This record gives sequence, structure tokens and C-alpha cells, in this order.
Amino acid sequence: MKQIAVYSCFKGEDYDLSAFIKASLKWAKISDINKFSPNIAKAQSSGDIMLAKKSYESAYETHLDGFCIALDERGKAMDSLEFAKLIEPHNKINFFIGGAYGFSDEFRGKMHTLLSLSKLTMAHKIAKLVLFEQIFRALSISANHPYHKGE
Repeated sequence: MKQIAVYSCFKGEDYDLSAFIKASLKWAKISDINKFSPNIAKAQSSGDIMLAKKSYESAYETHLDGFCIALDERGKAMDSLEFAKLIEPHNKINFFIGGAYGFSDEFRGKMHTLLSLSKLTMAHKIAKLVLFEQIFRALSISANHPYHKGE
């Protein structure tokens, strides 16, 4: 069974993503993993952009296995069909959501793909909600499920 993990570092209340996770169970095991920590909080409040980036990246470093995708403003914008084709051949996929300052070039270089959800700037939890819906949609497309009403 396909394993998909979404890593984020989010302080505060998140949207309930359980409906997407539950609906996807027939095709994949999806995990929502929040790596927020006191070190990240301290780095964010320091005002040091590089320190903030590094705090996220160090929390993610041990999870750089499988097919790795970072959400990034420099990433490729895709439609739902392209996204489905991107993740379809991979059995283990890890998504990484950065903070307000994004990721360093070094971390971006460790990714298999950089993905942009939109040219718009989104709050962390909204980006995460959009990503979970698109993961479910991609799995539905790959399974020929009627959830996605293609063109």
C-alpha cells in the first residue's frame, strides 16, 4: 500500500483533515506529522531568517527517504492530472511544508520535486488543507474513481 506523509511545523490549531485521510485509506496510508518544537518557536521569534529555515529543515532531515516533495513558491505549478501522474508511480512519498521564509537552496536540492500549490501566498494550514485534498483527488484519479470530474 502506498504511504504518504505530510510534514509540517505548525503552531496552533489545524483544520481537521481526518475526512481526507479516512477517504484515502483504500489507496494509501496518509500521515499528518507536525514537527513543531520549542527550537522552531525560538528560531521563528529570533528574526534570523537562516536560523528559522534551518530549524524546519533539521526537524525534517531524518525523513528524507522515499520520493520527497517540498511545497515551495519556486516549485512547479501542476493541474490535478499532472499531480496524479507525479505521485502515482511512487510507493513512499514525503511532502514537506516550509515556514514563512521557505527552504534553503541546500534543502531544495535534496528534493525530488518542488511543488507550488498556487502563486498566492497561503496560511500554513490552508496550504496543508489544499494539499490533502489534492492528494485525495490524485489517488482518486489514479483509481478511476468518480470523485475527480476530469475535463
